[in-house]
Parts: sequence; C-alpha cells; structure tokens
Amino acid sequence: MKTAAFAVGLAAVAVFFGVEPPSAVKWRSQSLLNVIWRSLGVDIRLKREYQHDFPSYGVYNFSSKSWPSIARVPLSSLSSQEFKDKYVKGRVPVILTDIEPQEAWGLKRLQGECGDMPVTFDRRYSAGLRAIPKWIRKLFLDPRLREAYNTTTDSVLAAMHRKMRLSDFLSFLKKDQDLISTAKQFLSENGKGSPLYSGHIVDYLFPVMLSAQHMERAHCKTLIAEAKAVLHRLTDFAAAGRDDAPEFSAMDSVLFVAPAGSRAIPLHQHGPYNDNLLWMLHGTKRIVAVSPSSTEWLYERPEFGGSEYADRVFSADVLEPDAGVQPDVAHVRAMEGHVSAGELIYLPVNVPHAVQTTEGDASVMLAWQMPVPGIARMFFMKSCSYLEELADFPPWAKKCTILHTLMQDNPQAAD
Repeated sequence: MKTAAFAVGLAAVAVFFGVEPPSAVKWRSQSLLNVIWRSLGVDIRLKREYQHDFPSYGVYNFSSKSWPSIARVPLSSLSSQEFKDKYVKGRVPVILTDIEPQEAWGLKRLQGECGDMPVTFDRRYSAGLRAIPKWIRKLFLDPRLREAYNTTTDSVLAAMHRKMRLSDFLSFLKKDQDLISTAKQFLSENGKGSPLYSGHIVDYLFPVMLSAQHMERAHCKTLIAEAKAVLHRLTDFAAAGRDDAPEFSAMDSVLFVAPAGSRAIPLHQHGPYNDNLLWMLHGTKRIVAVSPSSTEWLYERPEFGGSEYADRVFSADVLEPDAGVQPDVAHVRAMEGHVSAGELIYLPVNVPHAVQTTEGDASVMLAWQMPVPGIARMFFMKSCSYLEELADFPPWAKKCTILHTLMQDNPQAAD
C-alpha cells in the first residue's frame, strides 16, 4: 500500500494545500489522482456500485444558473408509505414546509434562552489541522488564509480552542459576516487566486463556526423541548398504521449557527446509512443535493476521508459551478432548494450535499445525529431487505449481518 500512501500524499500536497494554477489543468490533475486513489487506495467506500440511476436529479443549467428544484411538500399531505417509497427508497430529498416551531427562534431569543450554554469549536477541523506539520501549514495553507482573511492556521487553531458561551459567539456573528463579505469582494475585485470557496477547502477553516454543537439541557431546555416535539411528530408519522413503531430516544439534536453568506463545510457525503434531517429555525440556507452516482465527477478529496462521521469530502463547487474551471461538474446531476424558518429538509442516505447560508441574515438550524442506519429505520424495522435499494456497495447481505449486530447493540433498534 506504499503506492496508495504516496498517491494520497501527492494529492494532499499538490492539490489540497493551495499551490493551485488558475485553470482547468489543476482539476484534470486531481481527477487523475482520484483514479490512482480508487485503484490503489484501501477505502472501500470509493468502490461503491449503485443499484439505480436516480432519475429525479438533473444536470446544471448554466444559462439560468440553477439545478432542478427539490420538491416542497407539507408533511401533512403525505402518507408514511408515500414518503417511504418516493423519498427514502428513491433517495430523493424533500423539503417539508409545515414544521413550524411553537415560537419564533431569532438570534435574540436564542441568546435569551440558551446564551449561557458553553460552546466548542474544535469538533470538525481541529484534529486534522494539528496533524499537519507546522512547516507544511505555513508553506501551503497560510498563504491562502492571509489572502482571503489576513490570518494564519496558528490563529485558526487558537480560535478553535477558545472557551466561550453561546451569547459570546452570537455577538461575533456580524463581524464574521463582514469578514466573509470582505473576502469575497477582495478576491473578486483584485483577481486574487480564485473566488472564496471555489475549490479551496482551506477557505472553510475561517471564520470558525458553530456546527454540530450538542445542546446542554441545563442551558437550553426550551429549544430541546421544541426539538423533541418535532422528532415525536416525525416518528408518529412514520409509525402510522404499523405495529412496530420505531423508537428514537437516543437521538439528540445538535445546533448549527452560521453567519450570512457562509459555508461551514465543503461538499460532503456522510458515512453509510446516514440520513439527515435539517430543521431551520432562523434565516435561510441554500442546499444542493447531489445524486450518489455522481461522486466520480466531484473531485474527491481522499485525504479528508477520515472525519469523525466517515464523511467523504469533495472539491467540486456545486453551489457556483464553473465548467471552465472544473470541467467535470458538467456531468454532475443534482437538485437544489432553499430551506427557511419553519421548514425541514430530508437528505437521504449517501446523498452528497453542500450548504450555504444565504446573504442578509445568520442562520440557526437543528439537525439530528442518526443512529445507524438513520431515518430509514423509521420504515424498515424487521429485516434488511431495504438494503437492496439503500446499500451503495454490494454484497448487501454482508452489510445486513453487520447491521443486525449493530441493531442488537442498540435496544431501540432490536428486531
């Protein structure tokens, strides 16, 4: 596997860190590196075989600058069976438009109800940054951070390990919004490098944002109660007309708060069987969901494949595609939609997605960390037959055996 390690190292240095010619040559080179990785690497997730062609997704319209739209449907208009057949088994995202909270959750209310909650920032990028030798960070990462934000990785790491309350973080949102806006304008007007987020994963390191924050019951009781009420509504919906009602007592919601115009993480695909439920409480997010069969066109970043969620990470900019810079995006099939306060988007198993808070206002969002195999278990409790539709790499029967073991270890999931 030395050759595979060399390929990964080459991808990390030559492509990821930032010595990036402003042309399609870079992306063709990365496509070649991805072929080497798939051939010689050890990550079986890159050898997936898909069971159907995901017909609901479509290519990008470069004239209108848009993807096909994600359906917007009230949950009250759907049956459990319809949701299962059309969205879960078909791997089609949907925005549920009638998931209103009991009360509005603007930033002022969030600060009043949850302001004393301690928050952390080192969850998603800190370990990866610390693992990179300092001289490599200075040589390859710091130039882009200085160009975009006039900061360094040392400063970013320090920011990731700050201790503060949620109210302190909320007070920085306007400043962070201005930093992002200024960086976009500077890079655009001065012809420096490439636009913010356009293939530069390092752009996501700063400003340091609040993502996947576990809410402490002692500091955020009202919001936690709101989240439980929504989850109960969803599980009751899934259990309608069934004897084997699912239980999700272990599913805790996590909090995401982001400044206007920001992207908190690159285009990514979660680990096997991991669905996503994202519930907007304030602001609006634009979400692009990509067909799982399009991953070969997304400029895989295998050096980022070992995140805490077994995510796969990609460099393709599907929020602002440019086939002149990234030729492969012309082959990608995806869907997009805007999710606003009082709406919830369901992102099915293994659907890569990119998320951006729209301009104008910060966003507040709750998400649920799914116990394996995620929301699909709301509909399939007794057997693994659904893996024929949901599994992305055969033999699915072996995955069923593994899944049964996991379900036996989780009392809520036992047959």
